Amino acid sequence: MSLIVFDMGRRVETPVRPERWKVKATGATSATDAVHPGHSDPSRANDLYLSEKNQKEPESVAYAEDIMSVRVQTLNEDASIREAWELIKNEGFHHLPIIDQQHRVQAIISDRDLLYALTENRDIWHHKAISVARRPVYCILKSTDIRQTCNILYDYNIGALPVINDQHQLAGIITRSDILRLLSHYGPMELWA
Repeated sequence: MSLIVFDMGRRVETPVRPERWKVKATGATSATDAVHPGHSDPSRANDLYLSEKNQKEPESVAYAEDIMSVRVQTLNEDASIREAWELIKNEGFHHLPIIDQQHRVQAIISDRDLLYALTENRDIWHHKAISVARRPVYCILKSTDIRQTCNILYDYNIGALPVINDQHQLAGIITRSDILRLLSHYGPMELWA
């Protein structure tokens, strides 16, 4: 499996996916014929879609590195809550990985984490951001399949996945918005496995 979990820079045991969040596989039903009669051949469906939309052939996208954002704004371990807030407010990011000097992911903080912490105690601007950040951090490798990436985002109900290289250093980030952009920019996806 390509899911790797870090807690304060140390790799920990990968959690088991909660059974209640698993998506159950289904097959196509005969009801799809009523929508597109005579077009049950999946290889023809792509041709029909492209000719109807007059689009170019979609590019092949298979791995996390194909869609990850490499422009990742990060915080160091000593950054304050004020620094994190200013960065989120000024740059428009929603998730900030907190990394050590070797660029390994220590924690991740979101705008929601900051808002929640500030509503609980308004006098924490000088505290370290890592004190309210989320850990352990779910990370994926650059070679992780897009479908696995989507499953991890959904199964663990998280908004962002740091992408790491083989040396466990931060290489990029994938958010739910990146997945939506993938679906809207790269054409049809085969949904039946």
